[in-house]
Amino acid sequence: MILASKEYDEESAKEWLNTIINERKEREENERRNEEIQMAERKLKDEQEIAERRRQDEIQIAEQKRQEEIELRQLEYEEPKRKDEMEFELQKIRLGAEGRSLNSNSVANQNVNSTQIKPKLEIHHLMQKFNSDVNDISLYLIMFERLAKQAEILENTWVTHLLGLLPYDVAQLIAREPDEIANDYGEVKKILLIRYKLTPEKFRQKFFMHNKNLGSTWKNFAYELRSFFNEWVIGVKADSFEKLSDLIITDQIKRKVSQEIKDNFIDEWSKLNSPDDLVEKLDDYDTLRSTFRSKQPRKE
Repeated sequence: MILASKEYDEESAKEWLNTIINERKEREENERRNEEIQMAERKLKDEQEIAERRRQDEIQIAEQKRQEEIELRQLEYEEPKRKDEMEFELQKIRLGAEGRSLNSNSVANQNVNSTQIKPKLEIHHLMQKFNSDVNDISLYLIMFERLAKQAEILENTWVTHLLGLLPYDVAQLIAREPDEIANDYGEVKKILLIRYKLTPEKFRQKFFMHNKNLGSTWKNFAYELRSFFNEWVIGVKADSFEKLSDLIITDQIKRKVSQEIKDNFIDEWSKLNSPDDLVEKLDDYDTLRSTFRSKQPRKE
């Protein structure tokens, strides 16, 4: 239709076509250029935002570091002061306990020479302070007693020396007790064992399971075993030969009992220290179990 038109001019048509093509190319080029500009602007904006966030993070880290340094300096300043205060309070407790102990035993100490009162060695030079996360309280007290005897420290002043080895809160706990308890090493020992929950059953386990430490002497090992045994016996109040024999016989019977039966008496197992009571319960258990099994239908 175009070619058949009277107004058709080939040269003009070519010019129009070239004009349309050029306009389209120019439009596409402008669109491409605009997209590149927008992408560049977005990239620049993203880089600026990243740089700003990094700058804010650096400012925050620097401020946090500065705050930590201030707190560290404050701790460095306060820690010696706090230690001095605690040491002062602990020294007051020790001196008070020592004064009460000396007053309560003043008559007995009148004939004791001053060179005898002063121990040969300072026990805090021989032992580290007690740490419940690391030390076993029973072994720690055994070691303390042995060293106290070796240093020839009078037993009526053991509490005074022990307080200096205990944590501050525990020392305060003992210091608040009445004089007749706070000055009695045996009573203080009970308080420590109760606080750290060492039951007679625990001492029994330690007695049977304790091993000799490397570098330790057999004499020390025997002393530790004897201490565990004594604490076990005292804890269950086996204060006569008959009760002691009952305790040992009962323990021997318990060793022959299966774990299934032990689990059945788990709540009272550690309290069964009489062989008569124990065997009665075991016999009743066997009887009931036999009766129960006899009533079960037989499998064909």
